[in-house]
Amino acid sequence: MLIDVKNLDIDIVEKRGMPGAVFKDPEIFDRETKTVFRNGWASVASVQQLKEPGDIIPIKIAGFSLLIMKDARGEIGVFHNVCRHKGAPLIDKPCNKRVVVCPYHRWSFQTNGEFIGAPCFYRDQSKQMPSEEKAGKGLLAVRFAIWWDTIFVNISGEAEPFEEFIRPLNDLLSDYDSQNLNMISSTEYESSSNWKLAVDNFLDGYHVPFVHSQAVTLKAVLKQEDLFLSDDIVGLRLANGASDKPAKTDKPLPHFAGLPEEKTGMQQWFGIFPNTLFFVDPRWMQMILIRPEAADYSTETLSLYTVSKEAASDEYKEQRENLSVVLNEVNRQDIELLDKLQHSRTREAADQGTLVEAWDQVAIGFHKAWLKKI
Repeated sequence: MLIDVKNLDIDIVEKRGMPGAVFKDPEIFDRETKTVFRNGWASVASVQQLKEPGDIIPIKIAGFSLLIMKDARGEIGVFHNVCRHKGAPLIDKPCNKRVVVCPYHRWSFQTNGEFIGAPCFYRDQSKQMPSEEKAGKGLLAVRFAIWWDTIFVNISGEAEPFEEFIRPLNDLLSDYDSQNLNMISSTEYESSSNWKLAVDNFLDGYHVPFVHSQAVTLKAVLKQEDLFLSDDIVGLRLANGASDKPAKTDKPLPHFAGLPEEKTGMQQWFGIFPNTLFFVDPRWMQMILIRPEAADYSTETLSLYTVSKEAASDEYKEQRENLSVVLNEVNRQDIELLDKLQHSRTREAADQGTLVEAWDQVAIGFHKAWLKKI
């Protein structure tokens, strides 16, 4: 291991930032898979990506291979993407199936994970497998929770209840009705940067007016408020008026039903540890789910939503399309920057950086959470 993360001086981290080694060391990434991503609540997919019964999305995240499936009854389930015979992978790309069949020995499973059968199990084609023999051979289920259309998993099964984990953010958003979320678009990205740099960047309001001038004004960002809801949930808030710029239209989307007047122009965004980037505007919502596969490679899903029934109508088609164009452009700008940052930030000279107290406290909060979990 390039650096002993357990003995990092937090005072130096607050002054200089995390040492570059934590963004490139494969051994540190391996430790993250066994601690941060195995033991916590990590986001993996959006419910509305699974449109029909039988839809299946395979996911790779931090050394784990999972299947997100919608069964015949329309229920969501999460399972390890591993056959119960010899561990072969079952699905390698999004698809729709009534039955999941292992490509190795043709063992078959229902989309709810139940084991159906195995050919020639007794070397006798005429002999059927009794139900008691089938018991215990279903796909291995993964503990999961759904919040704001997002599927969170806890691989170890030992994390605190999701309701307790997310409660500080739920309390803050008590005026926001999430029952009418309608997905505008869901876009996949790849990034050759460390996942922690992506989270740090999302929690960095300082760069937004300079890199993403199409999204927000410098005047709005100067009034940024830092939010520290728990060790695992930190964020930023911009006051009324900040939400006007991304729309690029004379007719804004309808906002959350029943939202108090003082919040109808407010923007808030949060890092939900470890990998969930959540942005809530009065008129739309964005989720970015980061799925690291190596120290220097991640995939992302960026999902955008309207937040009211009216906004899903044809009347607002242009507004939805404009919003998707603007916010996906913002994400492409970030990924281009992050891919370059992966090289420069992991150089020795970058360890002599200077963090700014007025701007960098929220990102420091994320890194403190990482140090505690790792």
